[in-house]
Amino acid sequence: MTTRSAASTHQWTKGSNSAEEAKILAGKGELNLRVLGAAVSVVLQAGVTQELHAELRRAWSRCLDQTGESVHALSSSVADSGAPDERPFRATVSSTVGTAMVTGRTFREFASDLTSAVTLAGITAGRGSLVMLHAAALADEKTGRTVALVGRSGMGKTTATRHLGAVLGYVTDETVAVDGSGIIVAYPKPLSLIVEEPTAPKHQISPDELGLLVAPPAPTLALVVLLDRKPDADVPKVTPLSHGEAIIELAPHTSSLGEVRRPVSRLCGILDATGGAVRVTYREAGDLAGVLPALLERLAIAKTWSTVLSEGTRQSEGRRRLHAPHLTVLKRADLLDAVEIPLPSGHGTELIVMNSQGVVRLTGIGPAIWHALATPCDLNGIAERLAPHIGLPAGYESHLLSSVEELRAHGVLVDASPGESVKNP
Repeated sequence: MTTRSAASTHQWTKGSNSAEEAKILAGKGELNLRVLGAAVSVVLQAGVTQELHAELRRAWSRCLDQTGESVHALSSSVADSGAPDERPFRATVSSTVGTAMVTGRTFREFASDLTSAVTLAGITAGRGSLVMLHAAALADEKTGRTVALVGRSGMGKTTATRHLGAVLGYVTDETVAVDGSGIIVAYPKPLSLIVEEPTAPKHQISPDELGLLVAPPAPTLALVVLLDRKPDADVPKVTPLSHGEAIIELAPHTSSLGEVRRPVSRLCGILDATGGAVRVTYREAGDLAGVLPALLERLAIAKTWSTVLSEGTRQSEGRRRLHAPHLTVLKRADLLDAVEIPLPSGHGTELIVMNSQGVVRLTGIGPAIWHALATPCDLNGIAERLAPHIGLPAGYESHLLSSVEELRAHGVLVDASPGESVKNP
């Protein structure tokens, strides 16, 4: 919750006249929303006049729940965060996963924090079933084929949405949630725009007010673009990314990825269906309009990766001894997923694994070490298992030791427990 107070034409004052006080909503105003497929109810507790309530409804018009489903706030379970005269704007945000209180000193601050709370409620409800990218998305009105624009803050996602929304349907500017069949669960929330100084709360502007086109129902993800905005880019440049490159860049822009079953495999499947991710280096939002239509026609690509989390034991051969003072028995750490991908060169593979720390990309000797530890063994055992498959040149010891330590640091390898045997024929 932000602690800054921004100037606003709707600043609360104690000296409100009786006419203004009469406008304060009698009882509780409510917004019933559909957020990433989940029912989310906003109950306005205090401070919001009829005029401001109408403004909120306009801003959230494309997310209003038409099914009549509602999740009512459990106000008794939510603690108020301050006295009414300190934070006069208050509401509760409720979904099937719980209830949160939102407060604000000004209406703009309150509306901005309300957007964050509503989004978080939808993301929390979608955990485990949806792959959720922090991205903007726009869809072709006729085909429903949709581009997801991924990038950190400052890469121009919202600006691109405003520019491209005149020719493509607006899906979201916040979270692209993809189900198991590649369908996007749309979230056409109000756009959060900087209207005053950058440090002030962003204004929540309706996509209708901005003239953004309506997306077709059930849009399908057809293109994943990682935005790379550079002021000195003369012309837009499109760079195809390998699955390994794309997943490492996408992972920090996901929500609750670790709660999805086989998360890396899900991402690989999405990348196959969209023809592989691309990076677009550009200067202005208008530059994207010249390259996206052709990219949206990219075809799906054949699957080349494989899931290797449950592979069997690899037999070890050879007898090479590694002279190290501490021969700890090692094993693979518990992983959420592990995928092996052929390198674009055609020589060798890379492994993309996900553990509780995040996503790790294993290249070089890393995949061979991981395969060698299909069952626990010490460093000598790893060397013996590697020898017949990749060979061990003179002076390999220091490189193998440093590679193993790097994998341990990333949580890919751990020490085996005393009861776990070393299986070396």
